[in-house]
Amino acid sequence: MSLTKTVGLFAGTTLAISGVAFGAAEQTNTAAEIAQLKAEIAGLKAAQGEQWLTEQRASEIRGIVTDVLADADTRSSLQGSGAGAGYNGGFFMSSADGNYSMKINLLEQIRWTFNDQSNADDEQASGFENKRTRLTFSGGMVDSSWSYKVGYYLGYSNSNENFGAGELSDANVTKDFGNGFGVTVGQFKLPFSAEYGLDAGNLQFNDYSVVNTLSGTGYGQGLNLGYSADAFRVNFAYVNAIGEVNENWGDINPDYAFAIRGEYKIAGNWAQFNDGQSWKGEEFGAVIGVGYANENPQVGDDSPTWFTVDATLDFGGANLALAYYTTSEVGADDTTGFTVGGGVFLSDDFELAARYENFEPDGGDDLNTMTINGNWYLAKNTAKLGLAWGYAFDAVPAGAEYAGWVDSGGEDGEWFFQAQMSFNF
Repeated sequence: MSLTKTVGLFAGTTLAISGVAFGAAEQTNTAAEIAQLKAEIAGLKAAQGEQWLTEQRASEIRGIVTDVLADADTRSSLQGSGAGAGYNGGFFMSSADGNYSMKINLLEQIRWTFNDQSNADDEQASGFENKRTRLTFSGGMVDSSWSYKVGYYLGYSNSNENFGAGELSDANVTKDFGNGFGVTVGQFKLPFSAEYGLDAGNLQFNDYSVVNTLSGTGYGQGLNLGYSADAFRVNFAYVNAIGEVNENWGDINPDYAFAIRGEYKIAGNWAQFNDGQSWKGEEFGAVIGVGYANENPQVGDDSPTWFTVDATLDFGGANLALAYYTTSEVGADDTTGFTVGGGVFLSDDFELAARYENFEPDGGDDLNTMTINGNWYLAKNTAKLGLAWGYAFDAVPAGAEYAGWVDSGGEDGEWFFQAQMSFNF
């Protein structure tokens, strides 16, 4: 055998022996590790019992299931029916059983007015105003028969009501006794006229009529007894005074005051008369109403009374509203007034409306005005643009500034143009 073959044979034999030895050593180490792990597991089982792994795993699974079910309950409570949170005519929150709830509404009205009059130092005037910014909280409590309402005006320019900016308007609680009977206690609109019974955000015109405002009863503090049936309803309010709000009981002058309104529905449903419009597609509706108020002062013999009669007709795309007012006081002539107004939808979202007002106060200037409104409803009364033009055939008396008029100092011919964005949601 040559030297080269001898060296090769020796080297191959050496590598083979080394490889076998290395493999044997690796297998020995692996077997040792497996044996060690088995010993540790056996020790854990002996210390904690045979079910230790099963119980730990079951506990983890139970925790996961509980979390998933809780999340599912939370999600389902936010989807609507009576419990949770969402939007339904306002942003609402409620308890799971629906007995306690709160709905939040915001009314925002931004207005620009241009006024022209011939007998003033400044014959023309114009400007913007934050007409109304109102926040309202309402809902239920205790059970479905109890409800509440709280309204607060964050901003209110040229207010001719019983409150202004930074003041409380509504603050009352109502108990529904069933069968149409209910009682409201607190501060609320007095039951008197159909026009003032509408919310400011649901009007057909940019604001309430001057006649209604100067001849109306406004708000009061006390209690209201109400009854509603399919064809008629009546409300009787016993209060401290007519048009007095946010007052201490000891600061009120009259001994007592009350207001009552009765309504008879000839056709339609009560809900369609909650706004000033007659939307396309609505059924025919007709309501007549009568309102009366009286207060007995502590001092003096005068006992003022307020009276109104009105009628509202809805034709499904057009409407007509008429109202007559009179105020009487001992030792003074009666103050009378009337309004005739209505509108027609020229398209699904545009309405043309007009209103004539006549007001004859005791010892003051008469009011004869015509107002024409073009209303573009972006989302019905939730979002709308109202363009108004008004003309005064006679002098405008004091107290009408809130609607865009200015005391004309005995001169006729005053007119104004007005644009208002109204958001009520």
